[in-house]
Amino acid sequence: MQVIQKIRHFLLILLSKEFLVFLFFLFISGIFWLLMSLNETFEKEIVIPLRMTNIPKNVVVINDISPTLKVTLRDKGYTIGGYLYGDILRPIIIDFTDYANGKGFGSVSMSDIQKQIYQQLYKSTKIVSIKPDKLDFYYNLGRHKRMPVKMTGQVIPANSYYLSKITYSPDSIDVYASKDLLDSISTIYTKRQFITGLSDTLSIKAPLRPIRGAKFVPDHITMTLVPDVLTEETVDVPIEAINLPEGKVLRTFPSKVTVKFVVGANQLRSMPKNMETRAILPVGFRIVADYNSITMEKQDKCKIYLQSIPRGVRNAHAALDEVDYLIEAR
Repeated sequence: MQVIQKIRHFLLILLSKEFLVFLFFLFISGIFWLLMSLNETFEKEIVIPLRMTNIPKNVVVINDISPTLKVTLRDKGYTIGGYLYGDILRPIIIDFTDYANGKGFGSVSMSDIQKQIYQQLYKSTKIVSIKPDKLDFYYNLGRHKRMPVKMTGQVIPANSYYLSKITYSPDSIDVYASKDLLDSISTIYTKRQFITGLSDTLSIKAPLRPIRGAKFVPDHITMTLVPDVLTEETVDVPIEAINLPEGKVLRTFPSKVTVKFVVGANQLRSMPKNMETRAILPVGFRIVADYNSITMEKQDKCKIYLQSIPRGVRNAHAALDEVDYLIEAR
């Protein structure tokens, strides 16, 4: 009961004559404050849509023109409010045929833009600034060329991993530009990427690095980075004699040398192996002994060189760098 009485007492206070008088004068003072504020001069940035019309069907506008203008206006508060909340300002229209110079370039003067805006404003309103302050566009008659895409940047795999493959989707794009510019471009690159700690397949949307006067279709690609686990392996590679004259035979002891190397686990599974022992075959590895070097140096041992390794193999090195040898007549 005491709680109900307290609530009733509070409501009676709210509805009392003194409180209602207070609310009335508070409302009146708020109205006066609002009127005085609206009568002051303000500067306000207003967004106005921008449209380009009458583009011929065989014309491709290369650079993206801003779809809006940011116009800063100065006037009384109530006038600025009309621009903000009323349906006064219409889109600014740019007629392509009025500004294209016939040589792949067009430029719209700010005076023309201001003229269109002022036609929609009250006489008391002044334009303080317009952004962007320059409207240039490039175009061509559909001239384009298909070009490959490559990544720029750095990819740092996690420990014991390496980057085994990068795929691009699409792997090439259409580039629209003038003939001279198309002739000067051979590859389109992504914006710089920096990826660290890569341990699992990663797909990212990568925007393309813009080129002034060129348009890309599409303007981004999907890039897939495929890491692989590094593993250390060995393979026995036969020593091969090079520059050997006819009638001569070079025998080395041993005839094979073990090569240690590091390779990704996925590539290791695809490397050729002996069907019975499952040992790695030395396909793509080549160790040579140069007959000319042997005869010039006339040492007890001949030097051997790891001349080639399969693609994707890294840190390869032979267990020996010189071996015993014997040169015989055939």
